[in-house]
Amino acid sequence: MEDAQKVLKTTFGFSSFRGVQAKVIERLLVDKKNALCLMPTGGGKSLCFQVPALVPSLCATRSARKANPACSQCLDGLTLVVSPLIALMKDQVDVLRAKGVAAASMDSSLSMEESMAVKRDLREGKLKILYVAPERLNNELFVSMISEQKVALLAVEYVARFAVEIAAERVLCLTATATPTVVKEICDADDGFDIDLEHGVFSTGAYRPNLSLLIKPCANYRSKVSVLAPFLRTRGKGAAIVYVTVQKTADELARELKESYQIDTRSYHAGMAADKRKEVQDWFIGGCGVVVATIAFGMGIDKANIRQVVHFTMPKTLENYSQEVGRAGRDGLPSTCLMLPSSADMPILESFARANTPSRKSVKEWLDVVFLSTIEADGTMSANPYEQSQTFDIGKNTLSLLYALLELQQGLLRATTPFYSSYQLKPSSSNPSAFKTKVENDESPEAVAIRAHWKKGPTWHTVDVVPAAEDSNIPRADLVRCISRWELHGLCEVKVAGVRNRYHVTGTLPELDEDIDELADKLYKQLYDREEADVKRLRNVVDFVRGGKCYAQELAEYFGDPTSVPNGTCGNCSFCTTKAKIPFEPRYDAPFTDKQIAFVMGVCGVRDDPRFLARLAFGVSSPRITALGLSKHDVYGCCDTADFSKLLERFEAECASQGFKNRSVLAPPKQSATGAGSTGKAAAPAKRGAAAGGGAAGGAKKARK
Repeated sequence: MEDAQKVLKTTFGFSSFRGVQAKVIERLLVDKKNALCLMPTGGGKSLCFQVPALVPSLCATRSARKANPACSQCLDGLTLVVSPLIALMKDQVDVLRAKGVAAASMDSSLSMEESMAVKRDLREGKLKILYVAPERLNNELFVSMISEQKVALLAVEYVARFAVEIAAERVLCLTATATPTVVKEICDADDGFDIDLEHGVFSTGAYRPNLSLLIKPCANYRSKVSVLAPFLRTRGKGAAIVYVTVQKTADELARELKESYQIDTRSYHAGMAADKRKEVQDWFIGGCGVVVATIAFGMGIDKANIRQVVHFTMPKTLENYSQEVGRAGRDGLPSTCLMLPSSADMPILESFARANTPSRKSVKEWLDVVFLSTIEADGTMSANPYEQSQTFDIGKNTLSLLYALLELQQGLLRATTPFYSSYQLKPSSSNPSAFKTKVENDESPEAVAIRAHWKKGPTWHTVDVVPAAEDSNIPRADLVRCISRWELHGLCEVKVAGVRNRYHVTGTLPELDEDIDELADKLYKQLYDREEADVKRLRNVVDFVRGGKCYAQELAEYFGDPTSVPNGTCGNCSFCTTKAKIPFEPRYDAPFTDKQIAFVMGVCGVRDDPRFLARLAFGVSSPRITALGLSKHDVYGCCDTADFSKLLERFEAECASQGFKNRSVLAPPKQSATGAGSTGKAAAPAKRGAAAGGGAAGGAKKARK
């Protein structure tokens, strides 16, 4: 640890570690074990991997390290950091480079030339720290490239399978908050990172004494604005983040604060172009303005003087709330976190909680097709996630979860690296002649097969590696490795398309209807239970708002840290200053009428899926709702304050009375990739293995090879 202390002082300018930083670093360097670090935003998580990454630089030479392999306090290799936001990567890489550290990032903001330079430095062993976005882990070229490097440390939130695939020597999991149950899941030896719960988990506690947690319920949007505007003017020389749920609200609220109240405000959300988001991030980091944003903003942004964090809409979970308020006051100075809940928040928040559960019918028909997919010679099957999402009316995140359940619980499949079917290659701009001399003259069997199947264009050559592999009898992975090798050595630039998820078949796949029905019931129940848990977490926020004790103490207890708040009172939250519970009674179960039900049934002729109708009436989107052009119709969300379970029961009865036979859809349908909206008719009930919603892609069955 002496060397780590030197790095801390000479590179980062700190005289001593704080909190649990030293213990985490000792776990990685001395014990050579995986670790989980729970540390609030601003607690210094980044130093827990940056310092170990740089300790080898204190050893005299690489040869000296080889001569002394027993040296336990050296991470001789690459530290790979998986970061969720470009802002975090850019900020930390800039800071590290300014300190003379060989750090880089791979993200969508890089130009082709910048990306090639990073890959060159990686190939030549010049990098100590590399930041990548989570989606990079699904890039077969990247996985192939990183697997050729020695990854001494992987710093990440939760991608256990990837840690195994790249053979990371150590793993450091970092998160701001986690309940005791989540901690156990992360540390699990089989499905997590195999972290010792007793010796490998380090936490600084959930309590931030410099934060004042204030809650002021409001009647509606206008009353919220009337509270928010004067509050923002009290922030002094600091910045502020206002969190909302919907992108449209972010734009409208930012515009009103700027135009009507002359508050320097900008919006930020995923619907904005990448260059615009980057512009807003840079503006925010460099000044004292206000950003109105959806929940992702602020994650990892190294800005110490955020004086205010406002939840204009009630947060979906206490986990979200804790992480977001943790972005205030990273400099340790007093900062205020204000929540403005209203009953009107509840419908849209509950619709998000309900959004991920498809119907039991969709799950069954998806299973039919999965179990009759073609199994390739290497024992794998593949699927296009976009096509399956559209075909079976299952959201992409839920589709990923279903595949994970088949893997982790049923032992039928094991996810492996996704692949791209289409590759585009062009000569490297830095060395264009190398393409002709080393790519076009490469006589390896893989290179010959690639050139035999590529279609030459004026600039880019395109090859579909799937038929190329079949025709040449060369494994597709070998063709991809060949392309990866060319790119890694700077011979060409590469673009990919046509992603397909890939799974090894590890068990006997069910074929009988009764077996598939039983599994469909089991999977659907798990999705339903998950939905109910999400709704419960939302209701936990309502209970938190109602209060009855110190808000800081309530949070600490929720995250399994009941002793961190001195005497159980922070002294500056809404409850501690008033000693009064907040009256807040949002409606979950407003009655719906027969007229509303008739309106839904009259507009939408779907009868084979009662849950679809309940989601439509409640205002929960889905691929099929979008394809039928119903998400912009007045019927969408007409019962958004109803009890969803009662709504579903009513539509089940209505559909049963009509024999679950679809009728005409009266709303003007949109064209869709699956063809569901092309005729103006709802799809007929699907037969076993056919696509839900009337689609063709993914619905046809293939005989197994």
